[in-house]
Amino acid sequence: MPSQPRTPDTLPAGDALRPAEGGGSLPAAASDSPRCYRRDEISAALSALAEGSSLLVVAGPGMGLSTLARALLAELLARGEPAAIASPTTVKQTLLDLAARLGLDPGRATAHRLQEMIAAGAGGAVLLFDDAHRLPASFRAWLEHLVDRGQRVVLFATAPPRRDVFLRLPRIELGPLPHPAIREVMAEAGRELGHDLTPTEISARAGRSGGNPLLARRAVREHLLGLEPSAPDHTEWIDGTPLLLAAVMIFSVLRYLGRGMHAPDLYLIGGRWRWE
Repeated sequence: MPSQPRTPDTLPAGDALRPAEGGGSLPAAASDSPRCYRRDEISAALSALAEGSSLLVVAGPGMGLSTLARALLAELLARGEPAAIASPTTVKQTLLDLAARLGLDPGRATAHRLQEMIAAGAGGAVLLFDDAHRLPASFRAWLEHLVDRGQRVVLFATAPPRRDVFLRLPRIELGPLPHPAIREVMAEAGRELGHDLTPTEISARAGRSGGNPLLARRAVREHLLGLEPSAPDHTEWIDGTPLLLAAVMIFSVLRYLGRGMHAPDLYLIGGRWRWE
């Protein structure tokens, strides 16, 4: 499908084109956004879109979905691909935002008329929706209709429900960022706050994030505020307490079975557990 000319109307509201190094164009707001460390995911998304496929990108809170959405938008625009991004508000306002970014004049159109205008006027544009898990079921049904018509859609969602369009689309799941990327995120966050963190300062706090860039940035702010939480709050670690309790119960049962059956082996395996 031939690419359509890129226009400012395909950018998020308030964004404008600016010259980029090497001659291309990027959204001006991209320079103000956190750097994206998801090049592999961006490449995978671009490859799928080139094949005409829509996508669902999922991740936990703070894993960089919004940053990835903006980076993918910038990459599409830099390649000459028309694209527009929207975030859920009310159904009509989301449709109005999307229509404006596609260069359509919504006038005083109803929500149903806006859906018809966008379906007819989107053309080959890629439609991106940040925070798509907040979209109501009626809006998702309309998106499912667009996908059936061949419209390319990319949904970025945290814990989306397993139904309708979310269940149909191919998925890209964001995992934790590798340790070197987290270190860069923390160094960048420190510079944004006017502080050059030392490698020692970064290393002492990088593990607290569990590969989550939002938690990494928060750890930097906590450090600069003199707050030093003693434990991480990410969920990448397994709670071994139930396993420990199960092991204690098993050994206790073996001990008493050994005593009752006069089996020294079981008694020895169970150990001499005593509650003092």
